[in-house]
Amino acid sequence: MIIVHVEVGKNIKNAMGKIISFLAFISVFLSSSSVYSQVTTENNNKIEQLLIMKNAAIDTNKIAGYRIQLAFNTDRSIIDDTKANFLKLFPKKIQNYTLYQQPYWKFRVGNFYREIDALVSLKEIRTYFPDAFIVPDNIKRPSISN
Repeated sequence: MIIVHVEVGKNIKNAMGKIISFLAFISVFLSSSSVYSQVTTENNNKIEQLLIMKNAAIDTNKIAGYRIQLAFNTDRSIIDDTKANFLKLFPKKIQNYTLYQQPYWKFRVGNFYREIDALVSLKEIRTYFPDAFIVPDNIKRPSISN
């Protein structure tokens, strides 16, 4: 019986040690949270102005979409000829864009939100411009119509 009594005594010591450790942890946690609640922050006006400028630079009128690229070349006159031919064949029907991405000039048309819409127009455009292809691009946000 003495052996049983010793084992029970050890178990009680272990349980008391765990309870004391837990209470010590809780007291440290509660005291540390009051320290953190006393921290104050100051707003820096220069940082706020930089954040405003950064957010203003984001163009909310542009979204991911598709355009049809009719030509790209290092010679701008070839791009201008392609644009003139396109405007003769499709006067004001589709918006067009000439852009320069070094070292190429590119001529793209359309603002297609869905690739399937671009495919429909591509089929018609390829009858006159067989090398045309669809490219992902940032497009103007489509207008909301009733």
